[in-house]
Amino acid sequence: MIQMFHILLLSLPLIIGGILHMIAVKADILSYFKRPIHQRLFGVNKTWRGFIVMPLATFPGVLLAQKWELLFDLNAPLISNESTVLLSCALGLGYCLAELPNSFIKRRLGIKEGQTSDRLKWFFVFIDQADSAIGCMVAYRLFIPIPFETMILTIISGTIIHLLINVSLYLLRIRKNPF
Repeated sequence: MIQMFHILLLSLPLIIGGILHMIAVKADILSYFKRPIHQRLFGVNKTWRGFIVMPLATFPGVLLAQKWELLFDLNAPLISNESTVLLSCALGLGYCLAELPNSFIKRRLGIKEGQTSDRLKWFFVFIDQADSAIGCMVAYRLFIPIPFETMILTIISGTIIHLLINVSLYLLRIRKNPF
């Protein structure tokens, strides 16, 4: 039961951050930073705005997760002893950095931005959802000694949650495509 609660706590900043990021993209917030990091290597969708918005967007989720952890008064706190600002920055940057290798590979394979490969469609759909969860787990590990099993379960559940949120945001017309 505690492990499931930890998975929820670890996922919450990413869920909130991802949703707030998509709203920022849709509303064209901080449009000045909507400049590709490197268009040829990563495409036009990987912009400096993401690296600014994601650390800010994960902050409310980290704060909420820390408050919930303190509210439930677990014997072994997971994230409540960590700096909210540093953890938010690390998660936001981990989220963004982990997406770059996938974008790089897709550009080398000639796959257009925001698209998936017809040839390896489900592989790329999975990687598109899992990469940020993996990046955030790496960021968490810089601060927290998370058990390996909890890390794997958080990556799996985070990937599934990411997919469900993306489909929901697509149905709400906030995202351009469901994957």
